[in-house]
Order: sequence, then structure tokens, then C-alpha cells
Amino acid sequence: MPIVTQNLTHVYTIGKQICITAVRDVNLTIEDGEMVGLIGATGSGKSTLVQHFNGLLRPTSGKVVVDEVELNSPAALKEARRKVGLIFQYPEHQLFEETVFADIAFGPKNMGIEGNELTERVREAMDLVGLDWDLRNRSPFELSGGQMRRVAIAGVIATRPRYLILDEPTAGLDPRGRDEILGRIKELHDRMGVTVILVSHNMEDVARLVGRLLVMSEGEIVMDGSPREVFREPLRLQSLGLNAPQVTLLMARLAEKGVAVRGDVLTVAEARDELLTLLGARKGEG
Repeated sequence: MPIVTQNLTHVYTIGKQICITAVRDVNLTIEDGEMVGLIGATGSGKSTLVQHFNGLLRPTSGKVVVDEVELNSPAALKEARRKVGLIFQYPEHQLFEETVFADIAFGPKNMGIEGNELTERVREAMDLVGLDWDLRNRSPFELSGGQMRRVAIAGVIATRPRYLILDEPTAGLDPRGRDEILGRIKELHDRMGVTVILVSHNMEDVARLVGRLLVMSEGEIVMDGSPREVFREPLRLQSLGLNAPQVTLLMARLAEKGVAVRGDVLTVAEARDELLTLLGARKGEG
């Protein structure tokens, strides 16, 4: 079943007189099995929006519905938090157990999972994020930054959520670590059918990973379409404080100058194929 928001508004009250509307009248449906990207300038409301999906924040007005249940009671909130896993920036800062196994097992144990099933969940989660089973008795604090990040993500995966929300999951990682984490998330989506919502500032990452892209500005969803549709409007994105991927801008510029390439290329691989096709055509003409 989908995640649905209806006229969702969230207002932060600071002191007695200052109110900031972070999310404004958002109507949104995220279907089962989607991999959705959420982008927007700093302060656009991205993190506030996704924290409503598992009840971490409550609406000022409007409502949030998960699996046809409105998140308006303690029981509904508890159930939503079992189904919707939320991973913040730098999740490794939340590690606290003495071993990798204990940290990953913490969530399932709180759900009442024990014995062989608990071990199976930890092993499965470690495999999905690319952690060797031999690391299970190591302290997570002895691992590399990328490995610690994967331990933290595995702890959420071990609860077997139906929906996985990642708020800047690769922040602070080097390019190799970023690619490894995102590759594992994509594999989780493809293998397990988990609905993934990826909040990111990296246009290249969302361009190559997601099937649907949402753009937020001043608390509202202002664009909603495929990455190719959204990035086809670079001027509008610039007005919102965003840019299309660099390779998209480059290829669009070439197309504007009369070079026979597509102007809506999203990835380096697509650009390579376009240029090789162009070079092949020119050799044939020669």
C-alpha cells in the first residue's frame, strides 16, 4: 500500500511569536515499489516532509496515511515505525553497541525477534549492505567510515521495513564509498521490492538511480516527474537554486550549438554512447 499525504502542513513555532512553515499543503502519493528521489535547496522542507512518513513529526494540519492507516494514534505510529525505516545523515553517529552483531540486532530485538530468526536477519542485512559475516564480533568503532555507515544502514534493514527513507545517506563519504552505499541501496530495492525515498543534494546520483523525482521549494512540491522530465528544465531548476547534472548541461549545450546529440542525457554512460554514435556516423560519412 502507498504512503499518502493529504494537505500536509508543518509549522515550527520558535518562541511565542515566530512561526516557520516548513511544509505547506503537500498532497503526495508514493506507490509500493517506487524508488523516488527528493531534491531541493537547503531549507526547502525535504527532511521535515520525510520525517512525517514514520510519525517522527506530526502534522500541524492535514494527514499522513501509511498502508491505508492514518498516523493519528499511538498504535498507528508504532506500526508505521515498524514499516518505515528512516536513515539520517551520518547514521554511524548513532552506533552504540559493543559489536557489529549487537548493533544490527538492536532493532529486531526490540520487535521481539530472537534466536535463529534474529541471527538470520542480521546475516541477511550484513549481506545486503556488503559486510562480511566475519565482522560480526568486531567493534563497529574499529571499522572504516564507510563500513560504519553500512552497519548503521544494516540495523534499519534488519527490521525488514517495507519503506526505506534515506536522508543524504552518502554525506561525507568519498566517491568510492558513496557509490558502494548507493549500489547496495539500489540492489535492496531491486531484490526485495522495498520502496525507497532518497533525499539528496547530488543530482548525478538521483539521475542514475531513481525512477521518479520530486523537487521541493519553500515547503511545496513544485516538480514531479521522471529525472529526464525534471532535468529537461534547467532554467526552472536554477530559479529554485538547483542544477541539472553536469553531463546533462554539457550535452544540452552541445545540442544547442548544433551537435547531433540528445540534450536530455542524464549519465556519463549515456553521454559516452551518444558521442560514440556521433563519431561512428561521422566516420561512416568520411
